[in-house]
Amino acid sequence: MAFRRLVFLMLCLISSPYFIYAGTVRLINNSPYDLRAVVRGGDGSFLGEVVVKAQKETVWTDTYGQYGMYGGSDATMNQNYKSKTPYSVLWYCLDGTDYAVCDTVSTGAVVMAQGCAGARMCKPNRREVYPQESEGNYLYKNPKAPPLNQ
Repeated sequence: MAFRRLVFLMLCLISSPYFIYAGTVRLINNSPYDLRAVVRGGDGSFLGEVVVKAQKETVWTDTYGQYGMYGGSDATMNQNYKSKTPYSVLWYCLDGTDYAVCDTVSTGAVVMAQGCAGARMCKPNRREVYPQESEGNYLYKNPKAPPLNQ
């Protein structure tokens, strides 16, 4: 009897990482822009969205919020019998334009914005002013070319 409990405990410990990452996707924004990631189910349903700052990452999970809960008289909210995988992750710029799309994302996967298909460009922020290069970066104000016959 003790041997069976030990075997059961070992199986639970071995399989626990798979249960922890069930329904999660690690979103890595490796772009220079702040992006909005929208996660959709395999059936096209909206599952959630999150804003990820530039060069940051987050974990999206389907276990929080209203997903899978009964929403009153709306019967479409409680369709847990349909598979939501594979996921699709759609990356958008904060102004609403498309950035990139990753299809067939499995649970527990890592999705990088630069690794997805799409334009992968956002319009620069108009309020952002880039500094001009100062004249102090040169040794001489008007550098002269050396003579050719030295």
